[in-house]
Amino acid sequence: MEQNQINFESLPKAVASLFEEVKQIKSLILESVATDTGDRLMTIQETAEFLHVKKQTLYAYVSKGVIPHHKRAGRLYFSKNDLIQWIKKGNKRSFDVEEEAKKIISKRKGGSHG
Repeated sequence: MEQNQINFESLPKAVASLFEEVKQIKSLILESVATDTGDRLMTIQETAEFLHVKKQTLYAYVSKGVIPHHKRAGRLYFSKNDLIQWIKKGNKRSFDVEEEAKKIISKRKGGSHG
């Protein structure tokens, strides 16, 4: 019997095989699309290293909604291109560093001893 012939008994095995092949094809397509655009998805660890921040800082950015991210099956992913654009946007906007520094200085000057 040829492998290409499917009968009722071999159907479950054939479907499982097809499922695995489709999964691999999808993975290859996603990789090639990411490569074609120069983009790639990074894990939380890779992103923390890329941005030179701790993972806890990255989780804080995600929970505050300040960093572009994707969540799939309970896992976080970050597009390298999106992160580069996010960083560039931060330069145009006088990121809140100055604002935060002013707040800290004014608290110290104000003598709030909470």
